Amino acid sequence: MIKTFIYQLSETILRGEEMSWKRGAYPEFTLEDAVATLFLLKTPRGRKQISEDLDLGEGSVRTLLKKLAKLELIESKQKGHYLNEKGLNVLFQILTLFSEPAEVEKVENMPTYALIVKNPPQFKSIDLRDEAIRYFAKGAMILVYKAGEIVFPEDERPLKETLPRLAEDLKKLSPKEGDLIVVTWAENRADAIKSAIHVALTLKKNELPKEILEVGE
Repeated sequence: MIKTFIYQLSETILRGEEMSWKRGAYPEFTLEDAVATLFLLKTPRGRKQISEDLDLGEGSVRTLLKKLAKLELIESKQKGHYLNEKGLNVLFQILTLFSEPAEVEKVENMPTYALIVKNPPQFKSIDLRDEAIRYFAKGAMILVYKAGEIVFPEDERPLKETLPRLAEDLKKLSPKEGDLIVVTWAENRADAIKSAIHVALTLKKNELPKEILEVGE
C-alpha cells in the first residue's frame, strides 16, 4: 500500500510539473523565440496569441515581451504588442541577413517552412541539417540558388527533379544567385519555424543587431 501511495504521489507531482510547464510557469525562451517574435509583431498580437504561435508558455512570453519593451523595441496598445520604429529598424537589419520563414509545400506530410540566408559563409550541409534536427526539426534540406535553379550543393542536383512542387514554392521566395535556402519540417508549425531560424542564426548570429542579442542576456 505504501508503494502504491508513493507511486500515485509521484505521478501527481509529474502531472503537476507538466501542467505548470504548459501554463508557462518556467519563464525561459531562446534567441530563436526572440527573432520569431519580432517577425510576428509586424502586426499587433496579444500575449496568448504569441504563446500559441510559438508553442511557448505564457510566462516565457511575458518575460520575453518585458525584455523587448525594456530594450525599447516594442510598444503595447489595446490590440496587443507591436514593433515600434526602433524595433522595425532592428527587424530590417535582420532581414538583410535572412528572410522570414515562409510556409511551403509539406515534406513527409508535416508543416514545412523555408527561409533564405543571404551571402552565406562557408558551410557543411550535414552540419546545418544536424543543427535543425537538434532544434526539434524532423528533417531539413540545405539548398543553394545557382544559375537560376535551386540545387543541392553537394552535387548541384536540381530540387525540381525530385520535389517539383516544393521547388516551385521556393522560387516564390525570390532567391538570388548564391543564396542558401533552408527548408525544415517538424510535427508542429512552431518547431518547423524555429528550427529554420536556428540554422540561419548558426550562420549569421555574429552579424545580428546588438539589441536582439541583448534579449538573450
